[in-house]
Amino acid sequence: MVAIATPPGAGAIAVVRVSGPDALQIGAKVFRGSVNVADAGGYTVHYGHVVNQKEEQLDEVLATVFRAPHSFTGEDMVEISCHGGTLITRTVLEAVIAAGARPAGPGEFTRRAFLNSRIDLSQAEAVADLIAAQSRRGQSVSLGHLEGRLGNTVRGLRKEVLDLCALLELNLDFTEEGLDVISAATLRDQITSLRSRISSLASSYAQGRIYRDGVSVVLAGEPNAGKSSLFNALLKQDRAIVTPVPGTTRDALEESIVINGILFRLTDTAGLRETVDHVERLGVERTRAAVTGADVVLHVMDAAVSSSVQEHLDRMAVHSEGQQLLPVLNKCDLLPSWPQPEVRKELEQGAASVVLVSAKTGEGLEELRTALSNLILGGASLGMEDICITNERHKECLERALQNLDGGIASMEKGASQEYVAFDIREAAAALAEITGEFSSEEVLNHIFARFCIGK
Repeated sequence: MVAIATPPGAGAIAVVRVSGPDALQIGAKVFRGSVNVADAGGYTVHYGHVVNQKEEQLDEVLATVFRAPHSFTGEDMVEISCHGGTLITRTVLEAVIAAGARPAGPGEFTRRAFLNSRIDLSQAEAVADLIAAQSRRGQSVSLGHLEGRLGNTVRGLRKEVLDLCALLELNLDFTEEGLDVISAATLRDQITSLRSRISSLASSYAQGRIYRDGVSVVLAGEPNAGKSSLFNALLKQDRAIVTPVPGTTRDALEESIVINGILFRLTDTAGLRETVDHVERLGVERTRAAVTGADVVLHVMDAAVSSSVQEHLDRMAVHSEGQQLLPVLNKCDLLPSWPQPEVRKELEQGAASVVLVSAKTGEGLEELRTALSNLILGGASLGMEDICITNERHKECLERALQNLDGGIASMEKGASQEYVAFDIREAAAALAEITGEFSSEEVLNHIFARFCIGK
């Protein structure tokens, strides 16, 4: 199989990747250099030219040879590094196909690596996550998974579950003789300990999802509170139109920034108010929908407006259900001094913290970035030794393992035969095995690798 392994478009170099039992022979048909790549040793690079079936030179290239099983896929591989123009890359690809290779499907190289036991399924999924990472923390987590940290953790838990299964099977064998290989109290304690650790890993998904996908932050509030100005100030660019006219913003605008290694997806929205203007009313409806789907709502208020701050917060609470609310008092540069202590106290009655900023002068922006980061991380620091899950499939597998362990405990409490307990424990082990791919259906594999790019 063959595919272009680099992104489309013009560049200095592109890579055409060939893998399979005939990869070296196919490479020899298209590569002309001082060495026949079919006879070359693994981990060697050779200078030459790619030719077509008429022996016409197509490009000056380097051919890198990998021999099974010491390659990414576990098969013989040749990677042809050619010049990165769209036309020349396509020409080289067509020459390799004409020599006998077939086009690879999405994720087929990584799938071969999994099927040939070069990596487990959690590592295969980490390949796609690492490529898609948009923040340092997302990159760090994906790299840890790719290096096998998650897989090793899950295999360790599964081994403990299987050890319990073995003890239960021995218990069943010695029941007639009145002997207990493991007491009911010890069995329950071990199941409870395993459940606690699996539950801890499953609960890490909430944080892991943020590391991978980022945080959805919606700037909401009344018209002319300075939401668009604050949006531009955080981005450090004039992305949203700003005018003194209330209701200027009619539609939602989204851009991303990275704070402390976390991706924040900021959305500027139309001001929340009752209006007879049809277009503005549609914008208000979109604001409410955006607030509902947000992880964090920045409730932006105008410091120069004398209406009750608590009234603003109460109005905002109607539109935010379950989202974390961070009040922001904007336009503080218009005040003779920063708000008096009683104003801050009133603000903090409605939220855990309040940020005082001026989008115009930049005062308070760094404090706002810090507040956003602390709101999400809670002071946590991700180290390379930390394990968290970022994949919903992994979370679902862990939750099924927990349900099965709970079923085993429930069977014990009912005084059921240990055969029933053993069945639940075995099911928990099977659920854990799905994470690493030691037990996975073809349908699951097709679903996972379908989201990969061709060439990976």
